[in-house]
Amino acid sequence: MAIDAPIPNRPIAAFFLKIAALFESIVLKVSAVCCWSSALLVVMIILNVVLRYGFESGMIMFEEIQWHLYAIGIMFGLSYAEITNAHVSVDLLSERFKPNTKRFWEVFGTLFFVFPFIFVILFNSWDYIESSYRLNESSVSPLGLPMRWLIKSAIPVSFILLAMAVSTRLIRNIVAMTSSNDNAEPS
Repeated sequence: MAIDAPIPNRPIAAFFLKIAALFESIVLKVSAVCCWSSALLVVMIILNVVLRYGFESGMIMFEEIQWHLYAIGIMFGLSYAEITNAHVSVDLLSERFKPNTKRFWEVFGTLFFVFPFIFVILFNSWDYIESSYRLNESSVSPLGLPMRWLIKSAIPVSFILLAMAVSTRLIRNIVAMTSSNDNAEPS
């Protein structure tokens, strides 16, 4: 979760840490709701299996709901993994670095790789959703789900949450880097 660092006496750093805490709170609350998609996914899979093999009548709608629930879990799980530091990292290298070196590389990676990636996805996803909405896109199956734009809307929403989660870690890393330097200087 939060990076352990002394809270600096500087008002600007304290302000940014409050923003980080707000973002973290939002991401954790949305993740707590979205995590139920996994439980619903299990129920839908069991229901579909029982219908298909017990009653020999599976439903395409249930199969599509399974994919949508899986997408929600993965897409919104990204921001939760970032906030809780449960994402994949190169621990073999990073465990040998000093704390400020780790923070520097995390800030560098965030600014030059993660934020541009988030921007590209967000920039391109709006047209994708708008086109789906305008065409009233639905499943190709006659018994499939309508309003395909609704599940496509999970892309920008989840990436906005990911941007909030990444911003939280970025703020905490920068404050930790600067406050560790402050500890050496008299105030």
